Amino acid sequence: MPSMHDRIREDLLLHERSLWTALTSADPGPAVEKLCNEDANLLFPSLPILHLESEPSIKEAMAPPFHRFDSFSLGEVRTIVIDLMAGVVTYTIHATRGRKEYNALGSTTWSQGSDGEWRICVHQETMM
Repeated sequence: MPSMHDRIREDLLLHERSLWTALTSADPGPAVEKLCNEDANLLFPSLPILHLESEPSIKEAMAPPFHRFDSFSLGEVRTIVIDLMAGVVTYTIHATRGRKEYNALGSTTWSQGSDGEWRICVHQETMM
């Protein structure tokens, strides 16, 4: 049977992949917003810090074609358990859209709410 920390790492990695599936979808705003806790901050290259009450809003800033990629892959993934209800996933991201490439470093801090669901506290991407 996997240890508690191993199960948390697996959960966090699944959620991170769900985040990237949402980020690369046709309309990521609503799905990403559902993954965020009420105080989440999202830091993307060339955008202001986004949060649930920011101007522009998450939905506005992530309107199509935001992060619209044909494919993405995460590399050098590290999942760090902070405690039983918090963790961080760090990685490199390589994505493509046609012939254009996107290479960045990514980090997402997750916390588990009282409902047992993992939610984003902070997500950051840094161009390489």
